[in-house]
Amino acid sequence: MFIIKFILYICVLCFFASNSFAKETLFICKPKSAAAVRSNGIHIFKITGKEKSVEVTIIDGKNEKSGSFLANNSKYKMLGLGGSKAYAFNEEEPWTHIQDIFFINDETLSFVLAVNASITRYLCDEKK
Repeated sequence: MFIIKFILYICVLCFFASNSFAKETLFICKPKSAAAVRSNGIHIFKITGKEKSVEVTIIDGKNEKSGSFLANNSKYKMLGLGGSKAYAFNEEEPWTHIQDIFFINDETLSFVLAVNASITRYLCDEKK
């Protein structure tokens, strides 16, 4: 009887432990387009394909008030807009935010990184 109780206890513990951890998904992102407002107008940057990749980690909001969006060593609080898009911000970096976070064809992550007067659209593939 002791063995059955022990096995049951272990099963319940594993069930609750697995549900308490938030899922993390890692993406490798490359810029698709970029622009900035300058004193002489809007400057569009040419994307060559040789730009440095950005690693992004999305942590779902399970057992938290909101999810997290980690990029460039910064952690952003991720909030949904009630539809299929979301946005993210960091209270310590008010000049930077992430907007239009969504999946294209359920496999490619897309988001816009806005820093001061510049914006960059990134397309990301899940790192496996």
